[in-house]
Amino acid sequence: MTLSAQKKVAGWLKSHVPLDARVMKYGVVGCAGILINLGTLALLFAISSQRGWMPSAGANIVSTACNFILHNRWTFADRQHQGARLVRGFLSFAFMSAVGIGITTAAYVGLSRIAAHLTITNSHPSRLGILLACQFVAILLGASVSYALNWQFTWPRSQETAPAETNQVQEI
Repeated sequence: MTLSAQKKVAGWLKSHVPLDARVMKYGVVGCAGILINLGTLALLFAISSQRGWMPSAGANIVSTACNFILHNRWTFADRQHQGARLVRGFLSFAFMSAVGIGITTAAYVGLSRIAAHLTITNSHPSRLGILLACQFVAILLGASVSYALNWQFTWPRSQETAPAETNQVQEI
């Protein structure tokens, strides 16, 4: 592809696919949260015989705390909670994320129970991989709700930061 064609494609993408830098950052932190969640769940499975809802909920709580720190320091650096507001911000984030955690945990329970009834799951030597896949799908369901609630309530857009919402991807 020629340089001219590449520039045309890039220009078309910029005009037709409006990507906000903050949305991209939120997604990056979300991906890190998924890795933290799955790693924590694998660790809890390794050190415990527990396979029910408790390890899933524990992994969700650990990843939620990590996500708050990353969002507060990077994604919403211009609206960062500091000092006494840090505690209030975390409590707001945790409360809003609780809905997402509930959805993730309930979805994990449902998916893992469905998987337990499948013949391939019972005969498969790496049952852990199947349980982690159930958690991954559950995370995607809960994360969308958590995103919407936290965007609106934990880091609301103030009048001073309203113009910053239109930053393009190049400014990440």
